[in-house]
Amino acid sequence: MIKTFMLLLAFTITDPEGFERDEKVHILSRHFDTQKECVNFVNSWSGIIKDRGLGTVRGMLAEGWKVDIAEIGCAVNPTQAIEKVTIAKFDADGKDLLSNDNDETDTPE
Repeated sequence: MIKTFMLLLAFTITDPEGFERDEKVHILSRHFDTQKECVNFVNSWSGIIKDRGLGTVRGMLAEGWKVDIAEIGCAVNPTQAIEKVTIAKFDADGKDLLSNDNDETDTPE
């Protein structure tokens, strides 16, 4: 089978002044063939995932920064998702650097 689902760990970041950042950090880990396999794994291992995952990410941060786990779940493997990513590039004056004739896109195979 194709590894269609992945374990999703979502983290919130708080800066040294105590303000929670708008950005959320999503880490995709461990592949599963089915959503049910992934959900069963999360249900069985969520306590250990919280401890180990949170501890690992906390160890990566500079002093004063804090991280908390916001979500443990399952997500579609991005390599299996069908989507088109369009890249936009602008210069300092706001001029579009990409013409329609030279559209840069990345589409999954």
